[in-house]
Amino acid sequence: MTDRLRRLLAPAILGVAGTATLIALCLWQMQRLDWKLGLIAELEERLTAEPVALPARPDPAADEFTRVRVTGRFDGADGTHGHPDAPLLTTMEKRAGYRILQPFVLEDGRRIIVSRGWVPAEAKNEGGRAVRPIPAPAEAVTLTGALRWPDDPQRPAFGERDNVWIARDMETLAAVFDAEPVLVVSETPTPGPDGRAPVLQPLTVSLRNPHFGYAVTWGLLAAVWAVMSGLWASSIWRARPAAA
Repeated sequence: MTDRLRRLLAPAILGVAGTATLIALCLWQMQRLDWKLGLIAELEERLTAEPVALPARPDPAADEFTRVRVTGRFDGADGTHGHPDAPLLTTMEKRAGYRILQPFVLEDGRRIIVSRGWVPAEAKNEGGRAVRPIPAPAEAVTLTGALRWPDDPQRPAFGERDNVWIARDMETLAAVFDAEPVLVVSETPTPGPDGRAPVLQPLTVSLRNPHFGYAVTWGLLAAVWAVMSGLWASSIWRARPAAA
């Protein structure tokens, strides 16, 4: 093997290995993209399906966004809270506000939590504590809605301090309301005795899906790596052999 060919081994090995690794990462992200698109399609299908009875043991993985129909009464306790979060602000034309969550007693005695809808931030009283600004129906009602679970369980809830929550911490909320950690986002209006009701917020699937961008990034890096390796090898090939 000539000296020139020996010096070409390094750029050839690094070029092939680096390019192959980056292409593999690109293909992996494309596989992740297919998986995420399939998951989004599945969840959107659940949101358009006919409502079913509330499962005895709702499962976050199998029942997320499943539409259910429940009949019962809102509990009269003071257990309501505001729920400001990014999806809420975006859905309500970037206006700050709160979702009103209340305990709901089913006909069979089960206690769950129902999100009645959205109210503006001005609904808080002067003390800053979120209160129930719109009374719930006093009579039994039948609601249709979708099951939801925490969007980010790592976020602090803060509700125990001032009853203003910033995350769907279902375990903590269940303890506060003495209810099951089950949340139904109502798509049925729940007007109180005066006819007012929180503004309904139709659910949408908003899962993060950055995989196409990641795939493009890895693909471009693979192309750059291959070109730079080729230029390195070309410079070695064109270089004059060292004088003996």
